[in-house]
Amino acid sequence: MAIRYISEHDSPDDPGGIIREVLEMGEAFPGPAEDVVLTWVLRLGDGRDPAGAARRLIDDYRLGEAPQPGGPCGRVIEMLKETATFPEDRMTRHLCQPRRRGGWRRNRS
Repeated sequence: MAIRYISEHDSPDDPGGIIREVLEMGEAFPGPAEDVVLTWVLRLGDGRDPAGAARRLIDDYRLGEAPQPGGPCGRVIEMLKETATFPEDRMTRHLCQPRRRGGWRRNRS
């Protein structure tokens, strides 16, 4: 079953238009920024690359240009930029998987 959002800003990279709504609020957005970014990532769903979606939003919403707002809205933009540079393999690796052969079991007796 597909979830359908009513916002006019809904897109595959911004489900429900949550990022766009925050950007339109600007400095009036009360935060917290972390909740918005977490909600955005969860709404992207399985199989969607958050880094790629963040890069497209930065381009589409022109977040690389001009001075950015401060406060929680500015923090959302910073977090999007950080997400855009995060490698996809680190986003999909399960936290319990060791990073290298032997991993955490190597030192067990």
